[in-house]
Amino acid sequence: MSVSLILIFLVNRYWSGWLAGWLFVLLLTGAFALSDEPRQVVEGRTLFLFTIPILMSSVILRPWASFIAAGASSLVITIVAMLSLPDYVQGAPPIPTYLGFFTVAFVAWLSARSLESALAELRAFNIGLEDRVRERTYELQQANEQLVIAYEKLQELDRLKSRFLSIVSHELRTPLSAIQGFTEMLQAEVYGPLSQKQRGALQRILANDQRLLTLVNDLLDQARMEAGQLSLTFEPFTLKDLVDDMESTMRVLVESKKLFLKVHISPAVPATLSGDRKRLHQILINLINNALKFTQKGGINIHFYRLDEEYWAIDVADTGPGMAPEIQAALFEPFRQGDSSATREHTGFGLGLSIVKQLATLMGGSVSVISEVGFGSTFTVKLPLIPLKDNTNQQRPGGMA
Repeated sequence: MSVSLILIFLVNRYWSGWLAGWLFVLLLTGAFALSDEPRQVVEGRTLFLFTIPILMSSVILRPWASFIAAGASSLVITIVAMLSLPDYVQGAPPIPTYLGFFTVAFVAWLSARSLESALAELRAFNIGLEDRVRERTYELQQANEQLVIAYEKLQELDRLKSRFLSIVSHELRTPLSAIQGFTEMLQAEVYGPLSQKQRGALQRILANDQRLLTLVNDLLDQARMEAGQLSLTFEPFTLKDLVDDMESTMRVLVESKKLFLKVHISPAVPATLSGDRKRLHQILINLINNALKFTQKGGINIHFYRLDEEYWAIDVADTGPGMAPEIQAALFEPFRQGDSSATREHTGFGLGLSIVKQLATLMGGSVSVISEVGFGSTFTVKLPLIPLKDNTNQQRPGGMA
């Protein structure tokens, strides 16, 4: 039996699967014919085993092969009966057995035909599915290519926008600086003495010119940051000098709104620090300007203190109306404002706080806010005592922080 199965395997592997299937069916039929006593084979317990090759032939060969297998089984039964059972020679052949075999063959044929039909439909469905997958894959590739093109266009537009902002901001700074210079000369009475009203008018011109210059500088810095061209210069400085510069810039604006500006420096903060003094001054100015926009009564408290062995911090607290949590979530994003309508009360580009965050990040620090509606806001800038890369009098490109 084992040798026969090996031969059938070799025929299937190297010659013909169809022939191997027939040999297997015939092998089973012959094996069942010799597996029991002749009478048991012809009319007893072994008889039902012959249905196995009948059913298998319809599956491993073709549906109509079940009838051939039924005829072969009937022939084997007849031969066994004639050779081994003398009483069958005189009597009639086992017709009921034949009918049973062919009934099983008919059922197997119907089942195999149904299975073949289902398989044919499945193959057709798979072919259609493969076609649809190819179509969808092609459409997806086209969509991806269009997305790549659109992304490249957006990048180009972003570069053009940054370049435009840089050019416009640079061109605006020149006349604004000239206005500031001539106004200061007029205040110094270079062109003659001034009346009190003239001095007041010049003070308002200077304050508004400074405001415009701050807005233009914000636009220019934002364009540089987006282009990765903003640089920092690290050098020693004292907090006293930083505070003096800040007060000379903002004191007039604070007093014009009849607010107070209080500064407290903790003794724990080193007298001399290392960093970009110009950018730290810009951070302070932007935070104070933001506080001035929303504070109508009270004033602004600025606190310099040491957080731990590695960091120092600046708190800028106002007595304004405070902010809701949903406003705080997008507070440091570029061009985002709490009120973006054309009729809003507070003007500006929405860049001041964004630039504060980006500068603090470049310096190796961070910025956060604590605010509650009706209780004012406190902005905290956290900075390292030793910059991440302390290159004294050297410049570090933005994006390398």
